[in-house]
Amino acid sequence: MGISSTNISIINNFLSNFKELFSKKQFLVFVLAVYSLLMEYKRNCLSSMASNTSLDYQAFQYFFSESRWNLDELNNKRVRVIENQRTTKSTDDGVLVIDDTSCPKPYAKNTEGAKYQHCPSLNREEVCNAAVVSAFSSKSKYFPINLKSYLPESEFPRGKKDYRFKNKLTLAKELVCDAISKNINFSYVRVDSWYASVDFIESMDAKDLKLVAEVKPNRLINFYHPIKRRHCFIKQDELVKLIGSFYSHKLKPVCVRHPNGYRRDFLCCSFKSELKDCSVKVKVAVVFGRFSDEDSKSIHVLITNGLNAYASAIVSKYSLRWSIERVFKELKDVFCFDQYQVRHKKQTERYWMLCFIVWSLVYWIKQNGYLNKTLSGKLESFNDYKKALGSLLFLGSGISISKNRDSVCNLYGLKSHRMKKALGLAA
Repeated sequence: MGISSTNISIINNFLSNFKELFSKKQFLVFVLAVYSLLMEYKRNCLSSMASNTSLDYQAFQYFFSESRWNLDELNNKRVRVIENQRTTKSTDDGVLVIDDTSCPKPYAKNTEGAKYQHCPSLNREEVCNAAVVSAFSSKSKYFPINLKSYLPESEFPRGKKDYRFKNKLTLAKELVCDAISKNINFSYVRVDSWYASVDFIESMDAKDLKLVAEVKPNRLINFYHPIKRRHCFIKQDELVKLIGSFYSHKLKPVCVRHPNGYRRDFLCCSFKSELKDCSVKVKVAVVFGRFSDEDSKSIHVLITNGLNAYASAIVSKYSLRWSIERVFKELKDVFCFDQYQVRHKKQTERYWMLCFIVWSLVYWIKQNGYLNKTLSGKLESFNDYKKALGSLLFLGSGISISKNRDSVCNLYGLKSHRMKKALGLAA
């Protein structure tokens, strides 16, 4: 049975926020597209989505490719809906996280942007679509803000010299400006070592934004060398050895606690310093310990341009970056973010934004506890909420069918009076 427009107020109240952005026909397809992404799939594509609704494939294809609606306006409205409620909005104690994600497409030949490049999801080279994503993260809230597709230089006639080409660092800086324009509240910009370039650090400092980042192993840090008896620029591995041999007494315990009771303990040595060829003064925190069970590194060297920040604050703000990994996992594992069969960048970005909308719907319901008194079962994960909402949609569609017998018979081409009677659709 295909899902049709149904009166599930908890879903429709959220989706009604976007009604002004579409024509009447467009909004119907938009609603059904959201409904379809709440269904279960072994492998998703537009035809699978259409088969779960009362619309045909052509309607979905047109909506994602040719239909005139503005992607930025849709996302801006989504963020405003999140920011308009205390339970979901960003707060000053959170951070703005910038990171990239990818959707592996090993067999793609004609998909725009799908090239052999570094694939963050697999941590190796692979044919994939890539995007740089911004997200808000605090101890109690997290949500995606925006994304920008990354097109490799091979997509442009003049390569890196093409005026349309933008590298990931440029996209990251644009996403920071975008978050500011959306009035997102945050105390720090959080990036990993790949984005912590001199250009990015100086750009954030010029905007009076606090930055916390990990630095690459080959980055040279100014430190007093006890053997040479002078300050000099040294690599991380030598810095760690010197701290262990000569400055172990300066290691301070730092504990990071999470709302669910989970905690991590670290040893940390912090000091004011500077990076080679960087004009911005920084505070360095050498952190001994793993930030998660999946963390492959037991030692992290962090920096911030907040020179008065305590080591505990630096470690705590850095640890909030893992929320964006959680967003990526939920988008891909629960809402089929990486499962699409479209060729053009415009279609891909529209599909990704629909996944953002559905994720935000579940986040909005989850944070406000809207299903706590509706269902008897305990809902915890995003997948639990997705399954619950999918069940409500099936129930609502069934009730809708029982009230609209003639339209259902016309939809499925039922002519036999005997069959109509057997299905309870006879007058």
